[in-house]
Amino acid sequence: MNGQVVQLPVRGGADRIVTKQQLASHLGRSPRWVEMRVKDGMPVIEGTDRYGRRRYNLRECEAWLNGGRPKPAKREDRLTVLEREVAELRAQVGELRRAG
Repeated sequence: MNGQVVQLPVRGGADRIVTKQQLASHLGRSPRWVEMRVKDGMPVIEGTDRYGRRRYNLRECEAWLNGGRPKPAKREDRLTVLEREVAELRAQVGELRRAG
């Protein structure tokens, strides 16, 4: 083997899902550059494998980079999500104390 990557055809016109490294290589950029574009709102598929790594729909990413798609709504940061979950749990504990 000479280390050459062979692109297999995609059946049924399905979108090509790639890793961060594959996307970076396809775009001629670094993986860090891809991470920065995700922070700017580039589409990403969260936690698609057993290790929770992201994947990227090549067509959607290219469209976003070409300005063909609006920025998605800003994702909530992890701290905001955790604070909301803690508040919900606190309310549930209060209800249980009142009931018991």
